[in-house]
Amino acid sequence: MSPGLPPLAAQAGPWPADSLRAVLDSVFAAPAYQWREAADPLGFLRTWWETAVDWLDRLQQQQPTGFLLFTWGAALALLAIAAHAALVVLRTVRHRRAAAEPERGLVTTVRRDAAWYAAERDRLAAAGRFAAALRVDFLRLVLELDQRRVLRFDPSKTPNEYAGEAALPGPARGEFRRLVLDLYRYVFAGDPCGREQFLEWRRRAVLERYAAPN
Repeated sequence: MSPGLPPLAAQAGPWPADSLRAVLDSVFAAPAYQWREAADPLGFLRTWWETAVDWLDRLQQQQPTGFLLFTWGAALALLAIAAHAALVVLRTVRHRRAAAEPERGLVTTVRRDAAWYAAERDRLAAAGRFAAALRVDFLRLVLELDQRRVLRFDPSKTPNEYAGEAALPGPARGEFRRLVLDLYRYVFAGDPCGREQFLEWRRRAVLERYAAPN
């Protein structure tokens, strides 16, 4: 700096107030200075929890008896919810166990002939109960196959066991297995079974498809 010259600030003189404000506004308008509160999707839960804790603190300090009653009531409510949940789980497990072997209830211990099951099948179909009609018709077919020595009827056997033991040639054995699978679908798995499905079953559940005449 040359001697005798005034300082730079002195040369420039005072900054105009409007110019200084414009500079500051331009600086603080940059994205780095834009402060925004971060969105908190769980903020309402935190607020609710803090409000509940504050209310419990005031209740404990101002009304100890009321706080004790509230605590016991909440504990009893939780126990009731837990007991209900356990009951629902128990019922669900029992239902699944019962559904795991539904075919065990397919037959009755009362011995009836094929003609009786055929008549019962027609009665159920006339009432629109086609899945039940299939169930009965399968017993009719099993009894007829028993008479042809293709398999042996036993009230304790399942449809799958009949399919496994049936003394049938290859194509007929495969067809009988598909018939049993359809029985499981409609009777036990709950697939829709209407008149069309019932008539298709009747077409395939003819004795002569699986056994030659005696």
